[in-house]
Amino acid sequence: MRAVAVVGPTAAGKSTLAMALAERFGADIVCCDSVQVYRGLDIGSAKPSAADQARVPHHMIDLVDPDQVFSAGDYGRGARAVLGERPAILCGGTGLYLRALGWSHSGVGGEGDGDQARTDDHGERRRAFEAEWEAREAEVPGAVHEALARRDPETAAGIHPNNVVRSLRALWLCELAGRPISEVRRDNPPRRLVELLLLVVDPGVAAVDEAIVRRCAAMIETGWLREVEMLRARGYDARHKAMRSLGYRELLAHLEGETSLDQAIAAVERATRAYARRQRTFFRHQFRDLPPEQIVHIDHPDACPLNLVEDFLSKLEESA
Repeated sequence: MRAVAVVGPTAAGKSTLAMALAERFGADIVCCDSVQVYRGLDIGSAKPSAADQARVPHHMIDLVDPDQVFSAGDYGRGARAVLGERPAILCGGTGLYLRALGWSHSGVGGEGDGDQARTDDHGERRRAFEAEWEAREAEVPGAVHEALARRDPETAAGIHPNNVVRSLRALWLCELAGRPISEVRRDNPPRRLVELLLLVVDPGVAAVDEAIVRRCAAMIETGWLREVEMLRARGYDARHKAMRSLGYRELLAHLEGETSLDQAIAAVERATRAYARRQRTFFRHQFRDLPPEQIVHIDHPDACPLNLVEDFLSKLEESA
């Protein structure tokens, strides 16, 4: 299996390039976004519009309700099932999802490529574990990363202390394995499952920061706040992981009277800028096991090396 992956920081122009490549090469788009998998979280996740989905088939969106658990392992298995003889363009900024698609891991907790589905008991145990540690984190900021550092210093060293999502996921994997997850991964090193050509789109910090402000304003104007109001009315709130996604948690805090709308928007912009910086770091360091010629950095969608993409996709036909 092989696919072209259009990645990079949020608001960098990934979707524009992915659509252009999909139409040029007759490919489907496989979304690689941890928020777009949730039904109803449309505007804030920049989910493909109905018009775009009519132009090009899109996969791996609207898979679960906001109160359901969905892991990187779930994504990897589902996305690999989509890949086949037809060319595919992966598009998104969730690096963990891309790793779960392209590489096998330890197989612990559904993060790898094992066939065994997560049981209901497993899911309940994970939800209880996460709820306990989220409560501790709310009481003592940094508690999750500190616990991970005690249990698995090697893994903790590779995660920013402020990245609670990744720290909690790693802590859960340690709990499930009964030992540091770094040891598990050393015992069962990753192997590549999908050949990827990474197109890393990044016009630079200043340009992305400006694009984030424009996009946030456009989302509010389009009805993002109303979308969050409707989700809240259906019973989805901060108890649910989906509603703690970037932007949704800030707007939810506003609806619950904790902040003004202007304060919420400013918080969304700050959090999104910070997220874009973390994405840059992830894509810079987490794909070093790919051949250098399969990682291409561009500063604008128009700078995409189309001949390289065509040559890469042509090998799909040769191996069919």
